[in-house]
Amino acid sequence: MSLLGKAYLSVTLGLFVVGLLWASLTMQENAAWVEVVLWAPSADFVEPFIRRRYEVNVAGLMAGWAVAGALMAFYAIRIPFKIREAAIAQRRVRELEREVLALRTLPLRQREEDEILAAEAHIEAGSKKVMIEKIALDRQASGGRGRAP
Repeated sequence: MSLLGKAYLSVTLGLFVVGLLWASLTMQENAAWVEVVLWAPSADFVEPFIRRRYEVNVAGLMAGWAVAGALMAFYAIRIPFKIREAAIAQRRVRELEREVLALRTLPLRQREEDEILAAEAHIEAGSKKVMIEKIALDRQASGGRGRAP
């Protein structure tokens, strides 16, 4: 991890901890109950929405917002690292694609190299086999007496 990445991580984690402390202190100070009015859907076509009243603890309401903020902070901390991982993965895929393209042409290049080597070595297409020549020479040496020992 680079120095910039370490600084980013330390600053965001520090802000995250300070935010958690601030949220917990604020929730402890606000332990009252308040009335919240919401428009809720109903099955009536004349009045599709009705007003509902709820008694809510302020600390519980703030805890929900704190959880939502903490999740957003968590994703904000992870974004640069995910971007870096994606860039590394794309670079690796491009390297592998280049390697695959090089390996796909390998048989074609090998055949060309074999032809060049054959031309340089002056290999004849109708060369004789070594064992056949040896058997014929053994038969001649034995004087045609049948099989060679």
